Amino acid sequence: MNTKYFKNIFFITIFLLVVAGIYIVYLKDNNKQNSVQARNKELQISHEISIGISNFDTINPILTKNLEIQHITKLIYEPLINITKDFNVEPCIAEEWSKIDELTYIIKLNENKKWHNGEEVKIEDIEFSINTIRDSNSIYKENVEQIDVIEKINLNTFKIHLKEPVSFFEYLLCFPILQENTIMTQIPLGTGKFKITSMENEQIIVQGEKIKLILKIFKNTTELYNQFTRENVDIIITENTDYEKYIGNIGFEEKVIPGREWVYISCDNIENATERKELNYSINKERIVYDLYNKKYIVADFPLAYGSYLNSEKKENYEPSGKLNKTYTLSTNEENKKIAQEIKGQFEEKGIKIYIQNYRNPKADLILKQETISIKPTIAKYFNNEDEKNRILKAASIENKDILKEEYSKTIDNYYENIPFIGLFLNSYIILHTNKLKGDFSGNWYNMFYNIDTWYKIKV
Repeated sequence: MNTKYFKNIFFITIFLLVVAGIYIVYLKDNNKQNSVQARNKELQISHEISIGISNFDTINPILTKNLEIQHITKLIYEPLINITKDFNVEPCIAEEWSKIDELTYIIKLNENKKWHNGEEVKIEDIEFSINTIRDSNSIYKENVEQIDVIEKINLNTFKIHLKEPVSFFEYLLCFPILQENTIMTQIPLGTGKFKITSMENEQIIVQGEKIKLILKIFKNTTELYNQFTRENVDIIITENTDYEKYIGNIGFEEKVIPGREWVYISCDNIENATERKELNYSINKERIVYDLYNKKYIVADFPLAYGSYLNSEKKENYEPSGKLNKTYTLSTNEENKKIAQEIKGQFEEKGIKIYIQNYRNPKADLILKQETISIKPTIAKYFNNEDEKNRILKAASIENKDILKEEYSKTIDNYYENIPFIGLFLNSYIILHTNKLKGDFSGNWYNMFYNIDTWYKIKV
């Protein structure tokens, strides 16, 4: 009897333990599910994004000199012809355009383009914008300096007459268009997907269909960096490659965008192509970028916009022979002296002696130069061979993009064969944003806010 009793007790205990285990598992799963639901409830997606602006001057896209404003205004104000992500051209306010002859272009406006007040874009608005740029100290002044007259054909079509032929002139039609006689208003009207809704209390509100941008204005970059570290600003744009010294390690993400300031070495005074090639491949360009610019500048051999559809992926494999046992003169200015010293050190490691001149001497063997790469693919000036120059200039009239790319591929091949100059690197623009900000940050120096419609912010 006792045995039977204890057996019953044992089985009852086992049964209760199993039931209890099942109940515990149920509670855990239920709690886990509730926890996930709670977290999902807490996790919110916001399309309100703050951008920090320092040294603000004006929101007017024609008059501003501020880098951040220049990029933001591209969302608000549109050009006749837009520049794409890969530096091709596409219609915008201009629906169609064609080249009649070397001095004449005909342009038809897009009838669907409207100002933010609902009014139609007129040819008079185009004339007004061109004249305003011409009469001001605008960053777009070079874009219009060869425009002679505007000839109206009908309500939506006009001709542009040039003073002299301009290679790839359509690339210059990327300046912003403002409504006639709005230059002195506080908020000029635009035609873009974003619209300025208010300007007050050191803030500018820019509203898109989905995204709301809050432009927070600060007195200087120090104040801007401080507010970014406190997460009071979601995104900033900087050219400072040593920004970590000022913002520390606070948990952010960066996007390095190749710029337009191209540093290269002119070697026109060295006639031997093999010698020029030896010098080119004796320079460790990655080391210069690492040592001087915290790895945030971009090595660039060729004076085409980084990411351009005309760029070739070709790269020559060449090992220098190490036979250049001679002395060269390298001319530079004070601004680029540290680059010259780095090159001198690298050359002397390979037995190539360099004498640095602290001024630009056109008779020097090597001349260190810095230039802004044109938005147009005009690169003829970098070649000292007249046949190559003429071939590149002739390519400017080619409208078939595949053929044009083929011609530029030949030019790049010629560069590696003859080395008329030694390309070094490009500067960079850096987008810094909090790790709560997500999206496709794949812009370029022409427009850093490509794909802004994909951006969003996680709020907990």
